[in-house]
Formats: sequence, C-alpha cells, structure tokens
Amino acid sequence: MISRRAALCGLLAAPLGLARRAAAASPRGDVRAVTVRSRPIVDFAPREPGRIRFGALDFLGGLEMSSDDPLFGSFSALRSRDRGRELLSVGDEGTWFWARLDTDETGRANGIAEARLARLCDGHGRPLRGKGDTDAESLELQEEDGAVTALVGFERHHRLLRWRSTDGWRGLLTAAAQPIGDMPKDISTLGRNQGLEAIARAPHGSRLAGTLVLLGEEPRSGERDHPGWLVGGPTPGAFHVAQRDDFAITDACFLPDGDLLILERRFRWIRGIAMRIRRLPATAIAPGRTVDGPVLLEADGTHDIDNMEGLAVDRAPDGSTILTLISDDNGSWLQRSLLLRFRLRDDV
Repeated sequence: MISRRAALCGLLAAPLGLARRAAAASPRGDVRAVTVRSRPIVDFAPREPGRIRFGALDFLGGLEMSSDDPLFGSFSALRSRDRGRELLSVGDEGTWFWARLDTDETGRANGIAEARLARLCDGHGRPLRGKGDTDAESLELQEEDGAVTALVGFERHHRLLRWRSTDGWRGLLTAAAQPIGDMPKDISTLGRNQGLEAIARAPHGSRLAGTLVLLGEEPRSGERDHPGWLVGGPTPGAFHVAQRDDFAITDACFLPDGDLLILERRFRWIRGIAMRIRRLPATAIAPGRTVDGPVLLEADGTHDIDNMEGLAVDRAPDGSTILTLISDDNGSWLQRSLLLRFRLRDDV
C-alpha cells in the first residue's frame, strides 16, 4: 500500500492538471450555499500532544474542511476580518469562497458556517473560463467610503483584476471584474506557473502607507531571489525578497505595525512538504533592496500541514494578533483543505 505521504509527494511533483478535479464540468455562475464539514485539529505536532508554542507563535487549533460541492477547495489566498470570524478566499480554479468562522473566546476555530461559493466573473458578469484565465493566486482587500475593493492576482496569464462591492465582502461574489492599469510591465517576465502569489497593502500610519506590494512565487530566470514591486505609496519601485532554502512564496500580509509576513512552501521528494512564515521589517523594504527577515515558524510533515497557500492577519478581542492559514488541496482526494490558527507572541 502506498503511504499517504508517498502519494502526496507524487501528486505534488506531477503536473497540476493531473491532480485537479474535473472542475470544468461543475456548475458555474450563481452564488450558492455550501455545507462545509470540519474536523477539529487539536495538535499541530501530533507526535507532541498538548504542545502549543511553535517558534514565535502559539497554536490555536484548526479545522480539516471538506464538502461535496465540486467547486470547494483549491484555496490560494485568504483574508479575514471581524476578529477572524469572516473569511474570503480565492481558488486557483477561478472561484470565490466566503464563510463565517465560528470561534470561541480564545480564537480557537469550532467550525464553518454560512459558506458560499461562486465563480469569478469577467467584466460582462460571465464566469472566467480556461485555466490560463482562472488561475487566481493572490488576494487583497481595501475598504473605503462604504465599499470594498478586491484585487486578485493571476498566473499563467499574468495580470491583476479588480472587483468592487457596496454590499460587503459577500457582495464581491456577484461583482464583475474591472481591469487595472499602471501595473509594472515586467510582471509578464514571471514564470508561466510562478506568478503573483502575494498581494499586500501597507496599513495606514505605517512607513509604506498607500503602497501595494506584489511578490512573485519563484525567482525569475537568471535571478536568485524573489521579485517584488512597490506600487504607489511614497517609494514605488522594484525590490527582491531573499530566497532561502528553496522555499517558494505563497502569500503575504502586513502586520499592524507595518512589518510584512510572508508565507512560504517547499516540496522535496525525500522530505515531502514544508511551510514557513518569515517577518520582513518595514524599514528594510525599499526599491533596489534585497529584503530578508527572521523565521517565525517552520513546519514539515511531522506537523499537521498540507500545501499551505493562504495567510490572513486579524486582531483578537484581547488585541493580540491572530494568523489564519489555509491550504490548497489541488483538487485531489490525497490532499486536504486545512484552516490553521495561530497567535503571534508578544515576547519575541
């Protein structure tokens, strides 16, 4: 019998098209309610039951999520608000996922409620079609004057599109796409399957306030570090994030103080899947620089992880910072859709 890890390794190394469910045959267009089953994840390190602290983070528990809906899964990016109790994600099959997260007073996740799924729609309100146009990998939100704007980054056909709603986050599920101008033209030089994996907007009051940060998944041909762009704000221009230990960037999110967290993933045949979170100091992010920062968390197959691709930052009722991570199951029964919650420690 092939072990789960061996099967997972083979899956991650295979072309993505072989791992996907037949999403093209699933219903399109309308927003629909979906029932999400969830199994609690109590121990992040199953071999060390009861352990809470991992690097600079405390584990708050998580969920293994599943659904019978063919659009469910393949989550590539995540954002949260309302103390982490409202979630919005995009999937790399061209989908929206909106849900309420049921949490207790400590921030621990108990389950998913009121979940909704929909297709990302083009400027005419028609669902995006074809893998080249639906491969959504990154998400950022901005709320202003009673409206919310979502920016979504795509790979294969490298571009950013914008959706706008005056009916909250959930209203984005029925919005039509709008093109975005004045983006860096050299985004087109990213690898075909190594596009804009991270979009993050610097918070008000921070050194980079008004800046949109774009990050590529892997170094471009002939380069050693991840490409990045600062769009708008006080210091626009290109920069790099240092690549360390063959990890790829899968998402990014600013902390309230202006530092940037990046979520990373690595796959190796022998050692399997791994994930990492690094903290990039706001003072180091500037055009022309190569930025590095300390590792807050690193985990491998001895931990309860999968292909972690989405990262959200939110505030807990006590004012502490909560990190929520989501995984991309690649549309395969061999992988899982996980939601993991951590609290950033104040003493590190």
